[in-house]
Amino acid sequence: MIDIGPLRWLLTVAFGGAAAFHLLRCLRPPAAWLCPVAEDRFSEMLHLVMGLSMIVMIWRWGAAVPAAAWFVVFMMSTGWFVVRAVWTARRRAVPVFFATATGTMVWMGASIPGHASAGGHGGMDMAGMGHAPVGCAGWVAALLGGYLVLAAFWWVARGMRIGGLSTATTDAAGCPLDWSALCHGVMSAGMGIALLAMA
Repeated sequence: MIDIGPLRWLLTVAFGGAAAFHLLRCLRPPAAWLCPVAEDRFSEMLHLVMGLSMIVMIWRWGAAVPAAAWFVVFMMSTGWFVVRAVWTARRRAVPVFFATATGTMVWMGASIPGHASAGGHGGMDMAGMGHAPVGCAGWVAALLGGYLVLAAFWWVARGMRIGGLSTATTDAAGCPLDWSALCHGVMSAGMGIALLAMA
């Protein structure tokens, strides 16, 4: 959980917007420009789940979610993007980034102090981001958070087609912005800020 109310609401809006975008990409028909090709739909679903998961994690009621559920979500996402990075013939940087971002969330779950609730449920409290890690873990959280925030600038530049960074296949004249890249930039910045808030 993030204890700073305005920041929590800001991140909720950012993650909610990103999740809505990925939901649209999953639901739109294949002919629509917003929709990915069929083999990318699973990746879009994982992005959707990640956005929703981040919303849950930053609120106090997120503590009700079992720690095992977070690990399944983030480990599955990390494994999927690692496979995509290994098997893709080109543009490995994108799936590698997704794998490191989701892997960062796995680390975050492992670094947050464990707890045992009144109901006797033990494990890592991933929604307890208000309990900042100490020592080395705090520095690692700060470094990973900084990495995600810096990566967000790259995504935004790519989304705004600055310096030819965008590799989108959509017509630049008809769609001057790469909304997918901008959405990833929002998610990366939000995840990084969440990490920095707990560092």
